[in-house]
Amino acid sequence: MTENNRLGQFISEKRMQNSMTKQELAGLIGISTAYLSQIESGIRCNPKEDIIANLISCLHLTTEETYKLYDLYAAVNSTIAIDVTHYMKQNAIVSKAIRIAEKYGAKESDWFEFIEKLNK
Repeated sequence: MTENNRLGQFISEKRMQNSMTKQELAGLIGISTAYLSQIESGIRCNPKEDIIANLISCLHLTTEETYKLYDLYAAVNSTIAIDVTHYMKQNAIVSKAIRIAEKYGAKESDWFEFIEKLNK
């Protein structure tokens, strides 16, 4: 399954879990039913951020589901997740930290240790 299909399938599954038709969801998020069908089938995969935000709201996604949607969207579009991008723009030090991590070859274990420190 391609990344495009994974994004579309996730949206389709969440729509059905909310007992919504394509027409209902499309109307709520402000797009055509045809466009939603293209997103769900993987033909289109780069809706604007406001459409993503409307999907999150209308599908009543949990925080974890929202992160999954952001990550699927990022994978399809070869970009960084929307929420991470916003945080990085607001906090320039994050870019510096990532560059330093890259320079010194930070491993996944280093990032887990960093996350644990933040969680304390």
